[in-house]
Amino acid sequence: MGQEEKVCKVPELPEIWELLQRAGLSEDALKNELGEGDQAYADALYLLTRMRFAVEDSRCYWSEVLLHMEGLNLALGRDVGLRVAMCDYFMNLHPLMRDPVIVEVQVLLQKERGALVDELTELYNRRYFNDAIQREVERFKRFAQRFSLVMLDVDHFKRFNDTYGHLVGDDALKNVANALRETARTFDHVVRYGGEEFALILPHTDADQATAAAERLRQAVENHPVMVEGKPVRLTVSLGVATFPEDAINARDLIARADEALYEAKLNRNRVCSYTEKNRQYPRAPLGLTMLFDSPGNERVTVRVLNISFGGMLCQSPAAILPGTLVEAVLGDHPGAPERRLRCRVVRLEREDEGGPYEIALIFDGIDDEVRRALVRLVELDQGMGS
Repeated sequence: MGQEEKVCKVPELPEIWELLQRAGLSEDALKNELGEGDQAYADALYLLTRMRFAVEDSRCYWSEVLLHMEGLNLALGRDVGLRVAMCDYFMNLHPLMRDPVIVEVQVLLQKERGALVDELTELYNRRYFNDAIQREVERFKRFAQRFSLVMLDVDHFKRFNDTYGHLVGDDALKNVANALRETARTFDHVVRYGGEEFALILPHTDADQATAAAERLRQAVENHPVMVEGKPVRLTVSLGVATFPEDAINARDLIARADEALYEAKLNRNRVCSYTEKNRQYPRAPLGLTMLFDSPGNERVTVRVLNISFGGMLCQSPAAILPGTLVEAVLGDHPGAPERRLRCRVVRLEREDEGGPYEIALIFDGIDDEVRRALVRLVELDQGMGS
């Protein structure tokens, strides 16, 4: 918002819900598009402006837009409506819109659907997927809600195309899409990822639940044969599952983990593989930040973090810290953030060259969901700086 410590009288969500309905948005659309808790403020702004805002900013924007609407109503002696007030606010009072275009909402939704939906299968497309998976990461950072990703590939699809032709192959892909759509939950994101590969983002789903869901999807496809010249031809799929944040602590790595699990599944075909099940250790993410270590009776030591996970981290240190030593790692989510302390134990000390830095491996002495969210933000910030 550009102003620190700003106090806003934030409207209640039921009030915003009512205003959105008066602005022409259906109850079904609101149920499907508005997230939980404070995220609903940002989602509601997106529905009207098609601009993405941080949750913290969205709450104040709603307060100011509604105050602006009251002022316009008094000045003009009539109800200008939410859409007009919001347009005027973001054009004149807080100019984030430069050249808005007036378009009937149904026309807008139709055009957006064309941009985000695969024409053949009528599932969401890769563009939608990239946005949706990032929104789930943001939801974890805010509410610590786990989610899982399922990647699946139609087995021997090239052979199927060569045997029956590409038109029948298109029918087969539509058949797979229907099976996935009918089996998935209403709030799951079902996507045609590309070619004969599909993806499902499963909110509020841990590794065990995602593996069970993937098995249901596998059976659904197997039990829905495609009809070729009046005869049923069975298709099968292989599926790979990965869960955030246990298997990865950013969206890019989560996709890579699910792909690794999919590759494992395709070695035997028509099966489900879970990255979590195959790799019990916490995933590590590279990190290029420095960190302070406090240890009893010693001065602070500044170390360079090489990689980090929810289990521990690997660091380079100018000073030796002996295995078994308890230290406190001091970090912030971002520059200027308050210090956050993590209790760690040194488990390994190595040094390749005399006079060179020490390599120190540490394990965390227990972390909670709040710290996990902080680590996700830390890795994301570091990778954003490096890009």
